[in-house]
Amino acid sequence: MTASTQENVATSDETFMRPALPAECEFVSVVIPSYNEERFIVKALEQLVGQYEKSRFEIIVVDGVSEDQTRDLVSEFKAKHPDLSVTIIDNPKRNIPTALNLGVSAARADIIARMDAHAVPSEGYIRRCVEVLGQHNTGVVGMPCRVRAGTNTLLARAIAGAVSHSFGIGDAKYRLSEGAALQETVDTVAFACFRKSLWQELGGFNESLLTNEDYDFNYRVRLAGLEVILDRSGHCDYFARTSFRDLAAQYRRYGGWKARMVRLHPGSIKLRHLVAPAFVFSLVCLMMLSVFWPPFALLLSLEIGLYVLLSLAFGWQIMRRNHDGLGMLLAIPLVFFTIHLTWGSSFLLGLVRKPR
Repeated sequence: MTASTQENVATSDETFMRPALPAECEFVSVVIPSYNEERFIVKALEQLVGQYEKSRFEIIVVDGVSEDQTRDLVSEFKAKHPDLSVTIIDNPKRNIPTALNLGVSAARADIIARMDAHAVPSEGYIRRCVEVLGQHNTGVVGMPCRVRAGTNTLLARAIAGAVSHSFGIGDAKYRLSEGAALQETVDTVAFACFRKSLWQELGGFNESLLTNEDYDFNYRVRLAGLEVILDRSGHCDYFARTSFRDLAAQYRRYGGWKARMVRLHPGSIKLRHLVAPAFVFSLVCLMMLSVFWPPFALLLSLEIGLYVLLSLAFGWQIMRRNHDGLGMLLAIPLVFFTIHLTWGSSFLLGLVRKPR
């Protein structure tokens, strides 16, 4: 299914505002896209077992024809839990929006819990999301995403710290631990619950966006007049990348596809989306101008110097918070720069060409 990219989404109050059933009466389908997730899939599945009544709960793993032991591990999990409905669906296209559309299409329930093989929900995560979904005018519900190191190495811990800090990723509230309110309306959440009927009304996830499909979906939910709710009564642990290569590939993909999404929905742009591209653009401009007029080299030096100082200051903050050693202080600025350079440059390139 290919989602509509029209910004004027027609909605029906009768469809979206109907009275919600009590949480214990709802049926829930968990949809998990996966591809070569043998390191994480079992932990994610095991944490889902006690989330809801097994008689009103199903798990659908949409697998991109994994080449490792992912499918075998899911089959073993299914054999260990014969009283729980677990289904594996093939996703030959190997991309997330297609996986989500395939999974939701196959779901028996009206309530969909979109989870991830890299994500481990806290106890009661899904039940609480189902309860909040019953609130008036709520379209999507999610909880904070608590980023964890993928392995216990200095670099992995530095990456996890950087991608959960506002200097690294901006003011995406579901990624940040701060927040006094139990609930608030936000622009997007990860690993959310929503109704299949809403997914049908909006045309599903946009399969032309290989990344940012969740932001695009949540943006269309907001255009439809419904709210995206961040509830802080629980959280979801997400395991970050563990190497500079994987981190750069991830944020290069994020930046390019964010630009693609902004081209589809210009009104979706936020200030945080522009900071890294503006930083990269200023570096390139100052380097070019300094060739013709030396004073621009001073401006370039000042900008780089300020960036390094801020990176070190926030690196010190992360190091103290995580009770880590001085090695963290050296690694964090490099992680910040990798995120900002790859995200910013790929966003700028994505404005003029389609990302790969």
